Amino acid sequence: MKQQLGKTIQQMRKVQGCTQEQMAETLGVSVAAVSKWENGVSCPDITLLPALARYLKTDLNALLSFHEKISEQEAAAVVNEMSEIFFRSGFEAAYEFIMEKIREYPGSDILLLNGAMALSGALAMGKDPEEAQLYKDRIEQLYERAARSEDTAVRDQARYMLASGCMARGEYGRAKELLDGLPEEQTFDKRQMQVNLCLARNELTKAAQIEERKLMQAAVSLSMVFSVLIEIAVREGREEDARYLAEAAGKAAEALDMWEYTAGIPWLELYVHRKDRDNCLEILEKMLTSAAGQWDHTSSPLYRHVKKKEGEDRLGARMRETLIAAVESDEQYAFLHNTEAWERIKTAGYGADRSSKADET
Repeated sequence: MKQQLGKTIQQMRKVQGCTQEQMAETLGVSVAAVSKWENGVSCPDITLLPALARYLKTDLNALLSFHEKISEQEAAAVVNEMSEIFFRSGFEAAYEFIMEKIREYPGSDILLLNGAMALSGALAMGKDPEEAQLYKDRIEQLYERAARSEDTAVRDQARYMLASGCMARGEYGRAKELLDGLPEEQTFDKRQMQVNLCLARNELTKAAQIEERKLMQAAVSLSMVFSVLIEIAVREGREEDARYLAEAAGKAAEALDMWEYTAGIPWLELYVHRKDRDNCLEILEKMLTSAAGQWDHTSSPLYRHVKKKEGEDRLGARMRETLIAAVESDEQYAFLHNTEAWERIKTAGYGADRSSKADET
């Protein structure tokens, strides 16, 4: 019990962003006492528990219930619910929901990471710059906590996200430090071993699900690779190579039965760098139209066994909102702002006729 309570106190204290010294001063105890609580050496006096719960912004039930870590699937369900709250009630409500869940399950690092990533995505969909910065700082604190996780996968992903934030702020030294601390690619492929095991047991559907999911992820990753190579070619003045890369990306997208939204990303990269307004608007319209509909990946023999995830039917609408917000807020798209064509494209499909327009596409 001491160990469990101590860990809960420590995690909840870190959620509040306070030190042992600050908590000790408020509760009228020594720093050594707080340290002993958190290390499981002793427990707080029962008369201190109500004040301790108030300080940690929780209640006695939550403080003493020692919630177990929730599974990855449960964490995903929480994030899906947060997304629904965001689209229904706005960012503040979504933020409060996630923070309440993090306080409820202080030992769940996967919830901490996934919640931070979901909030980052929601914040990117548009907010007052000054207010957005306030939340960016709070979300970064969540990543900092996740970066100290004992779960290697969670810790590495959190450090990657922190490095990405440093890059955006021009803090290249800190970004390099974080990236240098990440491991190189694994020398073994756990998923491949799982496939081999499934094949040995004649579990063909499970084997296909794993491999098809890998193929889908590789297809998306390939699109991102082409986008980066196109940017490099354009910045080096290799215009013909940039065009060649975009065409190669298109062929790869067709061969891999990719969603038209994803397939359009390399072309968008090319046209944005060229400041080619007409073609940029054309590809944006195609991507937004595609997002307004649904990508039925199960119709392709390449992804026949990949099950749709809960909430996936709303992915297109979210991607559409994200892309529009990116174009509206990112300076690289400034040449499209306040044009009649862009205003028409971004508002097409909204309102009462939205579903009918999606059906037409």
